[in-house]
Amino acid sequence: MTDESDKIQSQRDDALAELSDVIEQARYKSLGEGRIRSPEKERIRLKYLRVIISALSTRRKYLADKDLEELSERLDRLEEHRDIDS
Repeated sequence: MTDESDKIQSQRDDALAELSDVIEQARYKSLGEGRIRSPEKERIRLKYLRVIISALSTRRKYLADKDLEELSERLDRLEEHRDIDS
């Protein structure tokens, strides 16, 4: 890995950790013991649920990008190995 790809990977890992925190906090507020129970605050609960959906979607995209990058690196290594054997 290059310094640039290490930096990108580190940023992705940080973003994934932050997204996980956001998801857990929103779950706690909307579904857990911290749930907002008064009817007039139900709209706040719905906003937390939207946060969960958005954060999960973003996290999924980050993980898909990470998988694609890992596959690309693996393919590059296989091609290099094939070129060496040829």
